Amino acid sequence: MKAVIFPGQGAQYVGMGKDLNDNFPKAREIFNKIDSILGFKLSQRCFLGPSDVLKDTATQQLAILATSLAVFEIFREKNIEISYFSGLSLGEYTCLYPSGVLSLEELIILVKERASAMQEAALSCPSSMLAVIGLEENVLREENKDSIFYIANINSSRQIVVSVDLKNKDRVKLRLESLKAKIVELDVSGGFHSPFMEKAKERLKKVMENLNFSDAKVPIVSNFTAKSHIKAKEIKENLINQLTHTVLWKECVEFMINKGVRVFFELGPSSVLKGIIKKINPQLEVFSVEKKDDLDNLP
Repeated sequence: MKAVIFPGQGAQYVGMGKDLNDNFPKAREIFNKIDSILGFKLSQRCFLGPSDVLKDTATQQLAILATSLAVFEIFREKNIEISYFSGLSLGEYTCLYPSGVLSLEELIILVKERASAMQEAALSCPSSMLAVIGLEENVLREENKDSIFYIANINSSRQIVVSVDLKNKDRVKLRLESLKAKIVELDVSGGFHSPFMEKAKERLKKVMENLNFSDAKVPIVSNFTAKSHIKAKEIKENLINQLTHTVLWKECVEFMINKGVRVFFELGPSSVLKGIIKKINPQLEVFSVEKKDDLDNLP
């Protein structure tokens, strides 16, 4: 069995998608459509930057989404049978168009609003995210008895991301470093997947009420439940809850493995998920698909 997965924030880089745009008319068509929906040249920000614009939450999410969908448009012509879609954070939203849950236009509207809502929530609750490398989840939870941080992402058994109030950031960093963990502060505008995003959650609920969600043609594995879903109502609820709850990425991957998935195709910029999945299970086949050469060399 095979699954398609899409990356989340942090996968962006200047020049992403340009190779596809230059070589595939269908990829170019996707970029042009998204530019038209948005009313500005998002494609040029992907291809030319500058990098500080791509780091902005509002642009970053849309740029990664556009590049991932451009890859998918070419990948789908390979007619590879896919049993599951999933993605990390933003990547779960990317699944909505390939699985037939939302039209391209509605997905762009949703992600644009998501990015704006998250940025707005971050401004009202100044916060950040720290990648914690080398500590198990149970150790982190034991260390957090006074609730000074939130577990935001469980990527693998020893790669976990926490969201933290800016006032507590240095204190948390020092505490976790004292346990021999490696701490990397992420280049994001706020503490996502935590109660810091409650305002974004409420705003997104209202946006989703005006969108036409359909049942998925291919099951989507949710970051919130780490299970697969087809029903539109469940998919919508999972996406809303994802904003304020832990992204259970390790469990998502393990769910798909337990269902029989042995091959993963990561569609979009960079190859962050490939590295994470290989840490979860080195025996799996994982293909990062981003450029013409990647597509040409697919099995």
